[in-house]
Amino acid sequence: MSREWKHRQEHGSQRSNLNQDRKGKCHMNKKRMVAVFLALLMCGLVSQTSAQDAEPKFNSNADDLTKIRGVLEEFRQDIIRKDGSALKKLMLNPSVLFHSIGNQESVDNARKLNAEFDGIGPSALDGFVTFLATSKDKLEERFHNVEIRHDGDLGLVTLNYDFVINDKIENSGLEHWQVRKIDGQWKILSVTWTAYIHK
Repeated sequence: MSREWKHRQEHGSQRSNLNQDRKGKCHMNKKRMVAVFLALLMCGLVSQTSAQDAEPKFNSNADDLTKIRGVLEEFRQDIIRKDGSALKKLMLNPSVLFHSIGNQESVDNARKLNAEFDGIGPSALDGFVTFLATSKDKLEERFHNVEIRHDGDLGLVTLNYDFVINDKIENSGLEHWQVRKIDGQWKILSVTWTAYIHK
């Protein structure tokens, strides 16, 4: 064999070894990538499961959910009948939080009159009861997308509403109620809402 041929064979086998090394490294990199991908996938599934486990749990029953719905309907009917005293009886006490939540501009305007204004102020329940008693208009509050959750003697109601005067939507928004079961009856602890005026 000539030297040249030996040289080519040696170089050829070195190249072949280099190619095999490269293929081996590439194969190892693919294995690593697959392992990393599977690890990330498993972490994602674990964190998704943890997030699902993080959902609040409620100790509720159908009977109490029905009774809370009954309070909502009684509230609606009291508005239609303009019966403020019946509506007040649905409340835990006359001082419950009953107020719309204004935007920052309305808070800033109120603070021009009272620098200590906390963004809510005193309950507007008495004013609403007076409005019901003195209004000559046809009134109604319509509820949509009602969600009720309760745990034992505490409940949360979230809904969309339309406040209707003479068959025309005056304002609408999102409403939150907290309710409490006491002496076997569900009473309203608070009612807060956003209000978007319709023109």
